[in-house]
Amino acid sequence: ISITLVGVSIPTFATDPIRFEKRCEDDSLSPSAAFGRNDWAQKCKYISHRTWDFNVNDDYGNRRGRPFYPSFYEPNNFDHWFKAPTTKSANCGRGAGDKHTKILTCLSSCYTPDQKLLFPEGELTIYDAFSRQVKKIVTLDDAASLNNLQYTTRPVNAYSESVRDVLHEILVIKTQNGGQLKVTPNHPLLVSSGHMRNAENLKVGDSLISQNGTFDSIVSIKSTEFFGKVYNVRPDSSGENGVSLNGQIVIAQGFLSGSMYYQNTGAYHVNRLVLRDNLPEDLL
Repeated sequence: ISITLVGVSIPTFATDPIRFEKRCEDDSLSPSAAFGRNDWAQKCKYISHRTWDFNVNDDYGNRRGRPFYPSFYEPNNFDHWFKAPTTKSANCGRGAGDKHTKILTCLSSCYTPDQKLLFPEGELTIYDAFSRQVKKIVTLDDAASLNNLQYTTRPVNAYSESVRDVLHEILVIKTQNGGQLKVTPNHPLLVSSGHMRNAENLKVGDSLISQNGTFDSIVSIKSTEFFGKVYNVRPDSSGENGVSLNGQIVIAQGFLSGSMYYQNTGAYHVNRLVLRDNLPEDLL
C-alpha cells in the first residue's frame, strides 16, 4: 500500500501507517525566508489560508520557530525543482512554462542513519526504526526531574526522512566517558543544567545527560560531511494540558536528546530550562 504526502506517494508496509514527513535540502530556507515563501504561496493561491496557518503557526497561535513551507516540482519529475520566491510581492510564476505544480512540504531532520535510539524492544538505529515503522518509543516520563529520571513508552507520532541523498554538515560530539553522537547542527540536546541546546551552540566542557542521569563532559566537537539521508522522530506526548516537553525527550546513543518537536513546533523551548528538579510551588 502507499500513502500520499502533499502530492508525493511513498511506500509503506503497515496497515495503519505512521505519518512520514520529508524535507528538502535542495530548497533549504531560513525561518524568515520560509515565512516569506508561505506568504507568496498563499497570495498566489498555491496554498490555502488553512495550510498557510498550519505552516507558520503552532496549535496555540504562536509563530513556529522553524516553520513548514512549500517547495515545488514538476509532475512525474520529482528531480526537477523550482526554487520559488521568498517574498510576497514576487511574480506568481512557477518556473519556465509554469510547470512546477506539485507541492512538497519541507521540514527539518537531524540524525544520521546509524544513530541508535531507545525503543521498547531495545536500541535500534533510526533508519531501522523508520524502515520498520516502529510504533512506540521510550521517552522521559512527565514526572521526571534532573534528580529522578523516569521513563515511559509513548506512541510515535511521525518520522522524518530527507527527500534525497545530499551532502549534510554533521557535528560529531565525543564525551569523556567514550560516548559519541552524530547530529546536524540544529539538533537539540539536553545539557546538565536542564536546558535544551542546539548542537551548534555546544562547546567543549559542556556536559550531556546520560540515560542513567550522570553528566558526561564533551571533550571534542568536530564538523564533518555526510552524504545520504538523515532522519528524525517525534513521539506523541499530547495531553489535556498540551504537549508534554518531557515526552519529547528521547534517548539517543545513551544521551537525552530532543525530538523533532524541538526543531519545529517547540523550537521556542530551545535554550530554555526544560528539565529541572520538582520544587515546591512556594519556592518558585
